Amino acid sequence: MIVHGALMIEPTESESLEELDLFIAAMRAIAREVEATPELVKTAPHSTRVSKLDEVQAARKPILRWRRTA
Repeated sequence: MIVHGALMIEPTESESLEELDLFIAAMRAIAREVEATPELVKTAPHSTRVSKLDEVQAARKPILRWRRTA
């Protein structure tokens, strides 16, 4: 079965049980947010410096080196 837009998670043996539990808790919290306020999730992320990546600009003008800015 193919589900378009699905997310496949494949944890490795290097992930601890604690990390997996934290991931599951985060996914459940997101699921609750989707049920309560779907528009909030559709417009995410809200707390990052850059809201969405401009993929066209990133492809045409890639930044290959990191430089500290003021």
